[in-house]
Amino acid sequence: MKIQIDINHPAHVHYYRNFIKLMEAKGHQFCVTNRDSKMINQLLDIYGIEHTVRNKRPEKKGTVASLMNLLKMVLWCIRKSLTFHPDIYMGFASSASAITSWLFRKPSILIDDTEHNAMNHKLYMPFCSAVLTPFYFKKDLGNEKKQIRFNAYVEQLYLHSVYFKSSTQVLEELNVKPKEYVIVRYIAYDAHHDLKVHPISEDTKKNIVKELSKRYRVFVSLEKSVKDPFYDDYVLKISPEKMHDLEANAKFMIAEGATMASEAFLLGVPYLYLNPLIVGYIDYQCAHYPDRCFKTTNGDEAMKIVSQLMDIQTDEEAERKKVEEETINPTAYLEKFVEEYMSKQ
Repeated sequence: MKIQIDINHPAHVHYYRNFIKLMEAKGHQFCVTNRDSKMINQLLDIYGIEHTVRNKRPEKKGTVASLMNLLKMVLWCIRKSLTFHPDIYMGFASSASAITSWLFRKPSILIDDTEHNAMNHKLYMPFCSAVLTPFYFKKDLGNEKKQIRFNAYVEQLYLHSVYFKSSTQVLEELNVKPKEYVIVRYIAYDAHHDLKVHPISEDTKKNIVKELSKRYRVFVSLEKSVKDPFYDDYVLKISPEKMHDLEANAKFMIAEGATMASEAFLLGVPYLYLNPLIVGYIDYQCAHYPDRCFKTTNGDEAMKIVSQLMDIQTDEEAERKKVEEETINPTAYLEKFVEEYMSKQ
């Protein structure tokens, strides 16, 4: 079987890397195209995944810019298809994969867990064959035959204990010990679904870092380079594949990015989510695990939760085990689903 996958975000590398290795071991072939991003390229190279780099994300935000970007993505996918001749297309909410698959009259299987990306849903649903959504996904995509739900978190595709065992090597590199530091993740808000988002104020972001630094070593992960000397002493500088090891041993996490917040949760680490965007898995985690999952965009409330997190005590392994007992291994599920789907074609 020949499988073409389009990657548009660093997290997507993690979603598919175990699946790719498992399927390659069975003799299946892959063609991976990816957005031109330093982080994405690094991760694909680190995990030994051959890939073709396509266009960058547009600097200007807006519907027209996003549609032009999609056109470029589709053209790249078409170009690779003409030489690779895939049997099936895959991707995370990838409209480019879905549209290209339709043009070549081949099936496409997507994964999606982002409710607020409405434009993307409208673009890929008419063209994809199936979209796998996790149990916490709130949105009905309008086609019950195509939308298939599975009982797991998307981040378990790479953080399930079958595939991920944390190491303390990165802690030695940074000269810190477990639970003696906090990770802060601030994002760029440059995706189409961020157009109308009003994030927490820059003053509050800095106050959070100042307050944390009184008791902990603070590592700030910035999605884009910020020309602000305030962050110079805090900016995290490690190889990207080591981030999950750092997350697993943190006291807690402060995050504007939902993916990294959920990663912390799956590793048993408490978090505070600061993004106003409504995300199904964040809502589910905050509702069912209110003792270690928090969210707010109010500055005063954020500072109170930060103080609360400083005194929180958790058993990370017990929390991780509890979640895995309630869910499935999604990589094994994806592997089986794709093989069974293709056997019926």
